[in-house]
Amino acid sequence: MDLDDDNEQEVLCEKIINDIHAVFVKDADLSSFEIIPTLLNQNKSPVIHVDHNLGLESWCAHHVYDHAHKTIIAYRRYQANRYLQQSDTLIKYLNVALLINPDVTTFWHIRRQLVQKNRLKINCEFQFSAIILTKKPKSNEAFAYRRWLFSFQSSESIDWPYEIGICERCADRCSSNYHAWSHRQWVLNNAPFLIKSELMRSEKFMQKHISDYSSYHYRQVVISRAYDMCYYDAEDMNNLTSLKELIGYYIITDIQNTDDILEKLLPNVDHTTVGEQRLKSFLYCCNLAAHDMRLCDDQKNMYGERESFELHRRASLKFIVEHCVRILLGANCSLNAQPVTPALAQKFHAQLKKFDYNSSSFLSALKRSESLLGERHRKWCAMNLGFNYEST
Repeated sequence: MDLDDDNEQEVLCEKIINDIHAVFVKDADLSSFEIIPTLLNQNKSPVIHVDHNLGLESWCAHHVYDHAHKTIIAYRRYQANRYLQQSDTLIKYLNVALLINPDVTTFWHIRRQLVQKNRLKINCEFQFSAIILTKKPKSNEAFAYRRWLFSFQSSESIDWPYEIGICERCADRCSSNYHAWSHRQWVLNNAPFLIKSELMRSEKFMQKHISDYSSYHYRQVVISRAYDMCYYDAEDMNNLTSLKELIGYYIITDIQNTDDILEKLLPNVDHTTVGEQRLKSFLYCCNLAAHDMRLCDDQKNMYGERESFELHRRASLKFIVEHCVRILLGANCSLNAQPVTPALAQKFHAQLKKFDYNSSSFLSALKRSESLLGERHRKWCAMNLGFNYEST
């Protein structure tokens, strides 16, 4: 009787797997997958296909996965290197197994082998991994697989904005999505022309997800990347309102133009040694950081205390102070500046602790003003910015 039950279950699992495979074959625009919570078998197909969306009722998911898993392992065990020749049969089991549980590295490795042997089409694999991410937005294996697939394509042929969209949807569905934000950083590094749109999109996401610090951290990465690229938006250079307001807040003076800003931020610095493009990028990125400081204060007034507001405000403050000091010291401010290695970062941190903040009216006033925000903030400033409050 038990043997009959096992055979009956295997037949049912095979039918469900074949039904799922049929959906993949007939729907070239399949876009999502989800396991639908159901308690009992209702004597109908548990495979649901509506408007390019695929669903599987939960009552059978465990049995179907076990069957697919055992079948794949059996292929590998008993057919050794020849199992890849059974690609058509193998793929349908791989699809189901990864849809239900996308965290099995071995199955992704088999897919890589099939791609290398031209048994799977790369464009179909991009679609499949995107479907996986609709069910599990935090799937590191799916993101890693996409990066591997991109190695077979030239940068010019890749739809980078679409890839950003996938990252954003995954982060939107699942907070603190480290893998999605890491993948997005990888995209930005490979497609730096997206910097302008990423500055806008990161702010919008940050305002929508006020407690998700991952988005704030990514915003910091984008601003730092813009500075490293010497990027600036020419249209915004005539404004710089946030930076003017920040300087006016700390030193209580009227800032009229760009020359006034540079006089306060970089006193006694020969602008020709820094270069026009670097200076414009410095002002533009500091204006973004100042804008974010104001945004964090506004959000705190609207929503109350949030750790994300405090941490991002500190990071924005740190960006402004550090880059002012870098240029004042003449360090790492050329167009072809060295990448900041851990050793260089440690060396610069030591310079921060020795820097005479009284040599700059802006930094001196900033130091005094930040000291009023509490003992914990004073300790953070002393540790990260080198503010020595004991001597004041």
